[in-house]
Amino acid sequence: MVRAKACNLVGNLCSNSSLFYQYLDSNRLIPPLIQCCHDSDPSVRTFAVVATGNAGFHGSELYESLRPAVRILQERLQDKVSPIMRANAAGALGNFVRNGGHLIPTFVQKGIIESLLKVALTDDSVEARRIALFSLGNILKYEEGRKTALRPGLRFLTLLESLARASSDQRIKKNHTRIQRILREAPMSANLKPR
Repeated sequence: MVRAKACNLVGNLCSNSSLFYQYLDSNRLIPPLIQCCHDSDPSVRTFAVVATGNAGFHGSELYESLRPAVRILQERLQDKVSPIMRANAAGALGNFVRNGGHLIPTFVQKGIIESLLKVALTDDSVEARRIALFSLGNILKYEEGRKTALRPGLRFLTLLESLARASSDQRIKKNHTRIQRILREAPMSANLKPR
């Protein structure tokens, strides 16, 4: 219970601004927070995932310290019990590229685009699907993210188009439209243009 409350406190401290980021970093609180994302207690894991995501929401200054969380959050995307966990993990990953592309190479290496795409296409939770789509949009703001998503073998655009057509959920449609806009407005190399 103490670990859950501590993670909840960190999440709350980081929810409205980056003011406490420097204290998390200088007191080396990020590594234990990331470890709590692995905790045996589901409430600790939930609060830790939210806090980890909040630590990347308002600025990029903690991204390097948060890099080890990428793999753990990818595992949380596959949580069998909690759709809230899957949604929170998808959101945290999106926050890690919200303010800069520093972690995009790690995302590409770890297959985060494919993992988020799988959640967006197949998750039972509409909220997890919505957030995965939004996070994919954040990744697509960066050329290396676009290059990975638009490679021919992934069929990224075709799969997302099918998802948007099949869904009656307005937020899924809105997040799909956002992805289309990001791709339309992004500078692209000739070899990245959607076919």
